[in-house]
Amino acid sequence: MSPIAPTRTTAGAAVLVLRSDRLLMIRQERRTGVRWEVPGGGQEAGETLEAAAVREAREEAGVEVAVDRLISTYASYRLHTGTVVLGAFYLGTLVNPDVEPVPQLDDGIVEVRWMDPRSLGEGELGPLTERVLDRWWPVRHQADAPFHVELWRSRSGYLPD
Repeated sequence: MSPIAPTRTTAGAAVLVLRSDRLLMIRQERRTGVRWEVPGGGQEAGETLEAAAVREAREEAGVEVAVDRLISTYASYRLHTGTVVLGAFYLGTLVNPDVEPVPQLDDGIVEVRWMDPRSLGEGELGPLTERVLDRWWPVRHQADAPFHVELWRSRSGYLPD
């Protein structure tokens, strides 16, 4: 892909939380459809990316998490809007493991579940989550160095790597 001259750059963060080899996942309604993702979203003014990941887990799944380490950085290029979203995925742990996640319906979260993401069919994962999980899930128990992923989207859909 060739570089674009963005008209707007934003930042975001997401958190990967494991329990008994299951991943905390949310099913979220977006303009592009309803897909499974991990808790995450946009960074607010004055907020670190780590704090954004913690807040998003609370807002979307009703759980408190602590950020452990960086898993991946990402750049999501939205060619049709001239927007670039830069961000990170973090590994996190539940602050209170006895609290069960609850979908935050007012945020468009229709379901929250502990699951093996490999159990999902084609197209059920959000594209960014899918790119990160493709690389991280098979090696999740190893302490590998963080990696970077890119996602390119045009008006007609997501572009291949």
